Amino acid sequence: MSTELDPMTRQTVLAYMTACRARVPAFTARHFSLRGTLRLHWEALGLDLLRAPFNVMLVAPTFFVRLVAMGCRWLGWARFGNWLAGLQLAVETRLSRRMAELVLNELLGADEATAPPAWRERARHLIAEYLSARHAVAEFVTAMVAIVAGLVLVHALTPSAISLGPLLAKQMAQQEAIAGFWLGPWAGAIYLGWYPADASWVQIVATTLAAMVCFAVTATFIGLLTDPLQEWLGLHRRRLMRFMATLERAALGDAEAALALPDPYIARVADLADLALMAMRLTR
Repeated sequence: MSTELDPMTRQTVLAYMTACRARVPAFTARHFSLRGTLRLHWEALGLDLLRAPFNVMLVAPTFFVRLVAMGCRWLGWARFGNWLAGLQLAVETRLSRRMAELVLNELLGADEATAPPAWRERARHLIAEYLSARHAVAEFVTAMVAIVAGLVLVHALTPSAISLGPLLAKQMAQQEAIAGFWLGPWAGAIYLGWYPADASWVQIVATTLAAMVCFAVTATFIGLLTDPLQEWLGLHRRRLMRFMATLERAALGDAEAALALPDPYIARVADLADLALMAMRLTR
């Protein structure tokens, strides 16, 4: 559904969006270069180190809420689907709030008198979608780090802390049992090779939570590497240009304009792989 604007308002919107697009190259170079991303990630020091692990635990529920929302829309329950899609389960971090402020005030020039009033609330929603896509890249790279850590430490595919934690706890229990075996470590290695030690639930939970905290901190600061790389590849500019095109459609009256970046769905591939691997291990 779209609403027709009068020619003067339409011309104002187009001129405004043209000015916003012209700011994109300088904006990405300033904030996503190595020096720029260092300034941004300074905001993540402090309470964000506590918010990040909590947000990691909400990644899977958020993903499934989005899937249910898509299913509701497909079934024709648009109002309920839109309500589900608008739910924000994660806690806002200082880093994401700072980035939203930069896009809104510096890139879009929200304080300028020429800014069309119709786009303001819609712009905030689209900025949240854009930031979720950027965070999804960090989550995907962190999942790759988890896989490498799993291959090195426990010789298994572990796309997340939930799959790595129990295996790591079991390996630690095995090493502790070998070291404390009553006939000595050499005999313990032989005996426990046939009858492996099991980790307690306390060890599993503690190790998994520790891994979650480590990966959450990694996801928070991985942008120090991924932001300059994406800036060099032009990915930040392309995302922001798509954001501008969607915002322009919304400002011109298109109520169904959606950003629909693929990054959040790509990041969820690791979650689906993790679920499949855990299901395989549980059914052995």
